[in-house]
Amino acid sequence: MLHTLPHFSGKDDSLPEEPPVKKEKLASSTANIARLVSIAEIIKREFASLVSANKGIPHNPPGTLLHQYNIINILLEAPTKETKRVDVLQALEGKSHLRRNNTPYMKIYLSTCVRDDLVTTGATYQPAPPPPKKSRSARARAKKRLEREKAAQEVQDVEQTV
Repeated sequence: MLHTLPHFSGKDDSLPEEPPVKKEKLASSTANIARLVSIAEIIKREFASLVSANKGIPHNPPGTLLHQYNIINILLEAPTKETKRVDVLQALEGKSHLRRNNTPYMKIYLSTCVRDDLVTTGATYQPAPPPPKKSRSARARAKKRLEREKAAQEVQDVEQTV
């Protein structure tokens, strides 16, 4: 499972207040979604190439591909007494657009089998990509290798009959 959930430490995170920033940035979990998707695509591509080459992946026969399930949700932050107090004061001042304390996040599940349990919980399904195609030169090398092996087999058959 890959995710962009924010990191929470077990200690008290009461730091002095930062100076106000001119332009509000996206939450780190939102900014990292593009990276998360890139990492998931790299993992799927590398997995497919390793499985097709039969290298280092036990219990996965050739042709096994990764199915991707995406969950996009909002992490609701529990309001503290201080934030409630500030919200009430701002409402009394006449501000109608109060800041919401919700953090969007994304989880990506990669699985070698179809997972209906994730789909029923609201995950979107992205089918496994087709296996990678061999390049033209790789196909030509394989064809030449096959022809050489066939010719060597014919020579052995001739020698055995003589």
